[in-house]
Amino acid sequence: MKRQEKILKGFAIVLTVASLVFGAYAQNTAQQQQQQLQQQQMLRMQTMTQAMSKVMERAQNMVRTLEQKMANLPENAKLAREQHRNLQHMGEAMGKVAENMKQNMERFQEMIQNRELYKTKAMTKDMNQIQNRLEKAANELDESLRAMERLANRLQTNG
Repeated sequence: MKRQEKILKGFAIVLTVASLVFGAYAQNTAQQQQQQLQQQQMLRMQTMTQAMSKVMERAQNMVRTLEQKMANLPENAKLAREQHRNLQHMGEAMGKVAENMKQNMERFQEMIQNRELYKTKAMTKDMNQIQNRLEKAANELDESLRAMERLANRLQTNG
Protein backbone atom coordinates (compact mmCIF):
# COMPACT_ATOMS: atom_id res chain seq x y z
CA MET A 1 0.00 0.00 0.00
CA LYS A 2 2.76 2.43 0.91
CA ARG A 3 4.57 1.52 -2.24
CA GLN A 4 1.49 2.43 -4.33
CA GLU A 5 1.21 5.75 -2.49
CA LYS A 6 4.86 6.52 -3.23
CA ILE A 7 4.36 5.60 -6.86
CA LEU A 8 1.25 7.80 -7.07
CA LYS A 9 3.06 10.69 -5.36
CA GLY A 10 6.02 10.25 -7.71
CA PHE A 11 3.70 10.13 -10.67
CA ALA A 12 1.91 13.28 -9.46
CA ILE A 13 5.26 15.06 -9.06
CA VAL A 14 6.33 14.01 -12.55
CA LEU A 15 3.01 15.24 -13.98
CA THR A 16 3.31 18.55 -12.12
CA VAL A 17 6.86 19.13 -13.34
CA ALA A 18 5.91 18.12 -16.88
CA SER A 19 2.95 20.50 -16.89
CA LEU A 20 5.13 23.34 -15.58
CA VAL A 21 7.76 22.70 -18.25
CA PHE A 22 5.11 22.46 -20.96
CA GLY A 23 3.40 25.61 -19.69
CA ALA A 24 6.67 27.54 -19.70
CA TYR A 25 7.43 26.28 -23.20
CA ALA A 26 3.96 27.23 -24.44
CA GLN A 27 4.24 30.67 -22.87
CA ASN A 28 7.67 31.19 -24.42
CA THR A 29 6.35 30.12 -27.82
CA ALA A 30 3.39 32.50 -27.49
CA GLN A 31 5.73 35.35 -26.55
CA GLN A 32 7.93 34.61 -29.56
CA GLN A 33 4.89 34.58 -31.85
CA GLN A 34 3.74 37.88 -30.36
CA GLN A 35 7.19 39.41 -30.92
CA GLN A 36 7.24 38.15 -34.51
CA LEU A 37 3.81 39.62 -35.12
CA GLN A 38 4.88 42.95 -33.67
CA GLN A 39 8.03 42.97 -35.83
CA GLN A 40 6.02 42.15 -38.96
CA GLN A 41 3.54 44.90 -38.16
CA MET A 42 6.37 47.38 -37.58
CA LEU A 43 7.89 46.56 -40.97
CA ARG A 44 4.52 46.88 -42.71
CA MET A 45 3.86 50.20 -41.01
CA GLN A 46 7.31 51.54 -41.92
CA THR A 47 6.70 50.60 -45.54
CA MET A 48 3.26 52.22 -45.48
CA THR A 49 4.63 55.36 -43.82
CA GLN A 50 7.26 55.66 -46.55
CA ALA A 51 4.55 55.16 -49.16
CA MET A 52 2.52 58.01 -47.62
CA SER A 53 5.57 60.27 -47.83
CA LYS A 54 5.75 59.48 -51.54
CA VAL A 55 2.03 60.16 -51.97
CA MET A 56 2.52 63.53 -50.25
CA GLU A 57 5.39 64.34 -52.64
CA ARG A 58 3.38 63.28 -55.67
CA ALA A 59 0.44 65.43 -54.58
CA GLN A 60 2.74 68.43 -54.12
CA ASN A 61 4.34 67.85 -57.51
CA MET A 62 0.94 67.61 -59.18
CA VAL A 63 -0.17 70.87 -57.54
CA ARG A 64 3.01 72.65 -58.66
CA THR A 65 2.62 71.35 -62.20
CA LEU A 66 -1.00 72.49 -62.30
CA GLU A 67 -0.02 75.93 -61.00
CA GLN A 68 2.60 76.27 -63.74
CA LYS A 69 0.20 75.08 -66.41
CA MET A 70 -2.52 77.43 -65.20
CA ALA A 71 -0.12 80.37 -65.38
CA ASN A 72 0.45 79.57 -69.05
CA LEU A 73 -3.24 79.29 -69.94
CA PRO A 74 -4.77 82.15 -71.91
CA GLU A 75 -6.98 84.52 -69.95
CA ASN A 76 -10.06 83.57 -71.95
CA ALA A 77 -9.75 79.83 -71.09
CA LYS A 78 -12.05 80.13 -68.09
CA LEU A 79 -13.23 76.52 -68.12
CA ALA A 80 -9.70 75.16 -68.37
CA ARG A 81 -8.57 77.46 -65.57
CA GLU A 82 -11.47 76.36 -63.40
CA GLN A 83 -10.71 72.70 -63.97
CA HIS A 84 -7.02 73.22 -63.22
CA ARG A 85 -7.91 75.18 -60.07
CA ASN A 86 -10.35 72.50 -58.88
CA LEU A 87 -7.84 69.74 -59.46
CA GLN A 88 -5.17 71.83 -57.76
CA HIS A 89 -7.35 72.24 -54.65
CA MET A 90 -8.14 68.54 -54.65
CA GLY A 91 -4.42 67.77 -54.89
CA GLU A 92 -3.70 70.03 -51.93
CA ALA A 93 -6.41 68.29 -49.92
CA MET A 94 -5.05 64.87 -50.90
CA GLY A 95 -1.63 65.95 -49.70
CA LYS A 96 -3.14 66.90 -46.34
CA VAL A 97 -4.98 63.58 -46.11
CA ALA A 98 -1.71 61.76 -46.88
CA GLU A 99 0.05 63.79 -44.19
CA ASN A 100 -2.66 62.88 -41.65
CA MET A 101 -2.47 59.23 -42.68
CA LYS A 102 1.30 59.27 -42.22
CA GLN A 103 0.92 60.77 -38.74
CA ASN A 104 -1.64 58.10 -37.83
CA MET A 105 0.70 55.40 -39.08
CA GLU A 106 3.54 56.81 -36.98
CA ARG A 107 1.28 56.81 -33.91
CA PHE A 108 0.23 53.25 -34.66
CA GLN A 109 3.89 52.25 -34.90
CA GLU A 110 4.33 53.51 -31.35
CA MET A 111 1.30 51.49 -30.27
CA ILE A 112 2.68 48.33 -31.87
CA GLN A 113 5.64 48.45 -29.50
CA ASN A 114 3.35 48.25 -26.47
CA ARG A 115 3.06 44.57 -25.48
CA GLU A 116 0.04 45.34 -23.32
CA LEU A 117 -1.98 45.78 -26.51
CA TYR A 118 -1.36 42.14 -27.42
CA LYS A 119 -2.31 40.52 -24.11
CA THR A 120 -5.45 38.87 -25.40
CA LYS A 121 -6.54 37.46 -28.73
CA ALA A 122 -9.27 40.09 -28.93
CA MET A 123 -6.76 42.91 -28.50
CA THR A 124 -4.42 41.34 -31.06
CA LYS A 125 -7.35 41.03 -33.45
CA ASP A 126 -8.19 44.72 -32.96
CA MET A 127 -4.58 45.75 -33.56
CA ASN A 128 -4.51 43.70 -36.76
CA GLN A 129 -7.80 45.22 -37.85
CA ILE A 130 -6.52 48.76 -37.31
CA GLN A 131 -3.42 47.99 -39.34
CA ASN A 132 -5.40 46.41 -42.15
CA ARG A 133 -7.77 49.39 -42.26
CA LEU A 134 -4.87 51.84 -42.34
CA GLU A 135 -3.29 49.88 -45.15
CA LYS A 136 -6.55 49.77 -47.10
CA ALA A 137 -7.09 53.51 -46.65
CA ALA A 138 -3.51 54.20 -47.76
CA ASN A 139 -3.98 52.09 -50.88
CA GLU A 140 -7.26 53.86 -51.68
CA LEU A 141 -5.60 57.24 -51.24
CA ASP A 142 -2.78 56.20 -53.56
CA GLU A 143 -5.24 55.00 -56.20
CA SER A 144 -7.23 58.24 -55.93
CA LEU A 145 -4.09 60.29 -56.44
CA ARG A 146 -3.12 58.15 -59.45
CA ALA A 147 -6.49 58.91 -61.03
CA MET A 148 -6.05 62.62 -60.30
CA GLU A 149 -2.56 62.55 -61.84
CA ARG A 150 -3.96 60.92 -64.99
CA LEU A 151 -6.68 63.56 -65.15
CA ALA A 152 -4.13 66.35 -64.65
CA ASN A 153 -2.03 64.94 -67.49
CA ARG A 154 -5.08 64.76 -69.76
CA LEU A 155 -6.01 68.36 -68.88
CA GLN A 156 -2.52 69.46 -69.78
CA THR A 157 -2.48 67.68 -73.12
CA ASN A 158 -6.01 68.85 -73.98
CA GLY A 159 -5.62 72.33 -72.50
